[in-house]
Amino acid sequence: MLQSLQHSVLNVFDIDDTLVHSSAKVLVKDSADRTVAALSTSEYNTYSLPDGCRFDYSEFRSADIFCRTTKPIANMIRTINAAQATSKKNPKNKTVINTARADFDDREKFLGALSSHGIENMDKIHVHRSGNLPGNDSAAKKKLVYIREYLNAHPYTCVRMYDDSIDNLNAFLSLRNEYPNVRFCAYHVGHGGKMSKYDRR
Repeated sequence: MLQSLQHSVLNVFDIDDTLVHSSAKVLVKDSADRTVAALSTSEYNTYSLPDGCRFDYSEFRSADIFCRTTKPIANMIRTINAAQATSKKNPKNKTVINTARADFDDREKFLGALSSHGIENMDKIHVHRSGNLPGNDSAAKKKLVYIREYLNAHPYTCVRMYDDSIDNLNAFLSLRNEYPNVRFCAYHVGHGGKMSKYDRR
């Protein structure tokens, strides 16, 4: 049994500033519905919403904006395709996308854009949209919901997460305490897709 579980890897990729760059913004609206800030994905990850304000995700739900404005990060496109390729050698391996975005207004257009950027076999990659989850938890905590679901359903020996957000990576590495028999490997994606191994600070 132990032999059959060796090298069982779950690969988890973020989208924005990890696989693609996007010009879409999360808008901050005040009580009079005026835009008081326009946040990039990296700014949104650490932004504290002022009292009386709300987030407007309309740009992030637009498949048309995603198609027109995203630019692929070549190194990371190669990385996700290489991760997928390992499933041919070991069918227990799995590759998923885990984004802080919610549903798009046109699912097929969104998935088609990822395919057009060079991601292979998008029909085999599930895109988890943690922005759909209820509650006021941070994007980092919401992303953990799906990772826990995979770990509780299947005894992966290793999970690899690729993300541009240090907060997301720190939250991911905190799972070591819950799953001591699983190896957690975090990779920080920096400017231009430069990837480096990350350990919690």
